[in-house]
Amino acid sequence: MIIILDRKITNKEFEQAREVYNDYIKTVIDVQRNILAVGGEYHIDCEEVLLQSGSKQENLYGGGYRVSTKEVEYMAMSNFKPAFGRATYEIMDKDIRTKLETLTKNFLAI
Repeated sequence: MIIILDRKITNKEFEQAREVYNDYIKTVIDVQRNILAVGGEYHIDCEEVLLQSGSKQENLYGGGYRVSTKEVEYMAMSNFKPAFGRATYEIMDKDIRTKLETLTKNFLAI
């Protein structure tokens, strides 16, 4: 299940986001809309839900949340978007990393 968050996740949603990977939640941020899609098997699943809700591809960045350690991760195959000047799987832009970390911790930390 993919959930779009613009607020703190509920306990029920948190468990739904962990259905595929018990200790890891896939995340994709829309840096313009300040929303986070979570859950699913692949980052592209989160991206698709965000695109359907009005997001633009160039504003999406993937990462993850390690449940056991509460660590934010900045890697996703979907981050590789040469057409938008992004040639790595890792988010390299410090401001985007900070935004992803802040939203992830604010929305997912239980």
